[in-house]
Amino acid sequence: MVGSVTKPENSAVEPVADSAPASVAAPLGGSSSAAPNLIALAKVGRPYGLTGALHWYPYSKDAQTLLKARDVMIGTTMYAVTRSRRHGESIVAEIVGVTSPEAAARLTNKEIFVDKSYFAALPEGEYYWIDLIGLTCTNGERVFGEIAEIFESGAHPILRVKRPATDPTPGDELIPFVDAIVRSVDIAARRVDVDWEGIE
Repeated sequence: MVGSVTKPENSAVEPVADSAPASVAAPLGGSSSAAPNLIALAKVGRPYGLTGALHWYPYSKDAQTLLKARDVMIGTTMYAVTRSRRHGESIVAEIVGVTSPEAAARLTNKEIFVDKSYFAALPEGEYYWIDLIGLTCTNGERVFGEIAEIFESGAHPILRVKRPATDPTPGDELIPFVDAIVRSVDIAARRVDVDWEGIE
């Protein structure tokens, strides 16, 4: 069994199904090797109460990573989180430096990024979908292209593979991420090998 892909804000057993596609933040200044690996997990909603607390609306129903994060990037600014808790479909959070509804309102609709180091470790053979984005998809020596997106089709996740610019075949390749097709995933080698003929 090759395994399964897991959304960033989910338990290891559920499939990919974010309500909005998460993305990787641009590195903060300095060396890229030292920059945090920031993943978009939510958006800021309206202020909560009179103390500067914020509504956060996660892209996933499972928000454990957001709840345990002690620092987040909102827009392009890093904030320390002093308190966070569930509140219906949202999370109510308090962050250092935001102490009034007016200050909180200035962050409304900004995206919230969390360092990937907060993500729970997955069992062997399971992968966070963000780890597969950008990997090369191959069938042996044949190169289909780069994995640009993973989306849920209902029965299973689908890899959307962007063809190389030199490939004359129109459109992207859509490949089901299932055991019968995916032969191997090698994160270190940045390669996903599939048993898939594709469009000729």
